[in-house]
Amino acid sequence: MTGRGRGQSETIGLVLLLAITVLGVTSVVAFAAPALDGAEEATNAQRVEQSLSQLDSRTAVVALGRTDSQSVSLSESRSGAYAVKPDAGRISVLRLDENGSQVGTVLNTTMGEVVYERGDTRVAFQGGGVWRTSGRGAEMLSPPEFNYQDATLTLPVIRVGGESSTFAGAPLARVSGSPVTSVFPVASDSNRSNPLSGGTVVVRVDSDYYRGWEQFFRERSTGNVTVNETAGRVELELIARGSGGTYTLEETPIELRGLGDDQPIENLQFSLYPNKASSFNDLHWAMVADDGGTDRFEVELDGGNPCKGDSPTVAATYENGGTVHEWVNDTAWTEGRDSGSSFTYECSGKNDKTPELHFDLTGATNLAYQDGSSPLTNDSVGNIVNTYLAEMGPNVDLEVTSKGKNDPPGNSASTDLAASTVDVDYNSSSGRVLTFLHVTENSVNVTLT
Repeated sequence: MTGRGRGQSETIGLVLLLAITVLGVTSVVAFAAPALDGAEEATNAQRVEQSLSQLDSRTAVVALGRTDSQSVSLSESRSGAYAVKPDAGRISVLRLDENGSQVGTVLNTTMGEVVYERGDTRVAFQGGGVWRTSGRGAEMLSPPEFNYQDATLTLPVIRVGGESSTFAGAPLARVSGSPVTSVFPVASDSNRSNPLSGGTVVVRVDSDYYRGWEQFFRERSTGNVTVNETAGRVELELIARGSGGTYTLEETPIELRGLGDDQPIENLQFSLYPNKASSFNDLHWAMVADDGGTDRFEVELDGGNPCKGDSPTVAATYENGGTVHEWVNDTAWTEGRDSGSSFTYECSGKNDKTPELHFDLTGATNLAYQDGSSPLTNDSVGNIVNTYLAEMGPNVDLEVTSKGKNDPPGNSASTDLAASTVDVDYNSSSGRVLTFLHVTENSVNVTLT
């Protein structure tokens, strides 16, 4: 090959090398650009989340009345924008009776929000929490001002007010407060007082971030959480516990609300007095537990007058669908309340033939299981009662029936219900029960400049 040919070959080779290099660099740039944009977008999103979390903590200080105002520099919005939306989202607190009918509204108000929006991505400060959504669903970044512990709910409702506005860039958010308004309890209103008793309390949130609120409610309680996707709504229902104490049997049914799962009944003592001396000669008395479903639990006294040597038989029966469990003791009764038995009687009146029956359904006296092996390892009356009331819980009504065995007509009940009493005390499940409610409106004004 001549020198001229070799020169041409070297030139062509150099041109090819440069072309390959340029093509490679172009390919690297072309393929790397989306990755770089994605990384930059992720970094920007993190900065936005951090700045709104800082707004959250600063706003809480103002809303709770610890200072008059605060300012927060929000992160650069890039191609997105920040907005104040005072009408966004709504929170309601409702009181329902035992039948689920609304009996009162504790609170019904807008929450408002400060939101960053870019395409389908939104990061918002709302209700004292920070939330994120990207087209599908929503998640909680920091929790709202909602403290539920030991059957007490403290709910300072942080409301974002101010002029509706949108701001690109990196705005300064100025937060100013208003006086705190107490919503519940209210000293001058007996219908807004603690402790709560009976029915339920529902916290309802209508929000674009309802899935994040759902996540929060499920993490912080074992209350009943329901979601309405069409309405963008989530509800948390907590049981307002019924009161323990001493009742006459005229006051039944006794409402047990929010029973705990493990041995919930601490005390369940009855004192029965006859209508007349001969009434217990034909005794048929029962305590029936009703959960509103198919389960039924009953403790029954069936028999005669122990002061005449005819002690009632004690029977406990649990029915669940087609399954029936029964325990019986026909020698349970002993004379004298200090005898140590769970079932005692005392005799008074003419010839000491008028009986008074006193019995503790959380006691240690055993009942004998009928028909095979007992499903329980402990057949004491207290364990039987606790096991099946817990099984039927959390809400159970205790009712009393009292008639002669022959069920005669008219006013012939054997027990003097006005004189007879029951003393009940029980434990509640703290994850789903509400005894004390504290709600305030904590309004703030947010301005972007």
